[in-house]
Amino acid sequence: MPSTTRCPFCGAEMTRRELTLGGKPVFGGYEPCQCAGAVAERAEQERRDRERAERADRERRLQAIRRAGIMPRFERAEHPMAAECARELRDGRNLYVFGEVGTLKTQLASAVARTLVEQGVNVRFSAMWKILDAIKAGFGDGYDPLPQYQSCRVLVLDDFGKESPTDFALERIFALVDERSARMLPTAVTTQYRPSQLIERLAKNGDHDTAIAIVSRLRQDCRVVEMTGGDRRLSC
Repeated sequence: MPSTTRCPFCGAEMTRRELTLGGKPVFGGYEPCQCAGAVAERAEQERRDRERAERADRERRLQAIRRAGIMPRFERAEHPMAAECARELRDGRNLYVFGEVGTLKTQLASAVARTLVEQGVNVRFSAMWKILDAIKAGFGDGYDPLPQYQSCRVLVLDDFGKESPTDFALERIFALVDERSARMLPTAVTTQYRPSQLIERLAKNGDHDTAIAIVSRLRQDCRVVEMTGGDRRLSC
């Protein structure tokens, strides 16, 4: 180690730091030079470190959003009502968002889910038909994905009512919403159907009682939001 070290910017000799470890002096680097060049270099390094930390934080948040099931198109979704709806879900209320195609229902639901994820809430976001497909796929290896949707803190079911209302579908949907209702866990749905229309949609193949029971649980202690304004996709 050289006996002296000079600042690479101004050439001044730098002061050694000595620490005491176990009663013995230990070299602890040099006191930072206070010349303009050295100060500027430290400021630039701090800026790079800060940007690196911010990028890492953004990536962690993005990965959490993706793990929740929010699709890439909506992983940065925003909506004026997102904070309010997220707060109601955190307070334990259900959320029922309905409206015609293209009225930004999924945009709102994704923004709500993203807000909750960034607040550290355990959220699952999925279309009901995807859950049903996953249940069927799990038959072969004995894996049932339904419990993870029954037990997550907040569940968001997008485009509810698109799934075919078979006896199997209704039985699994009821098992999902009934369990969540019993646990007092909030569920949000987006759908094209008003509650009365959703009952008729789910009861299409005759199981009217189960359809009523499903919608009744979704509507319990529920905030209802109607989305209007026509198909926004066609205006792009």
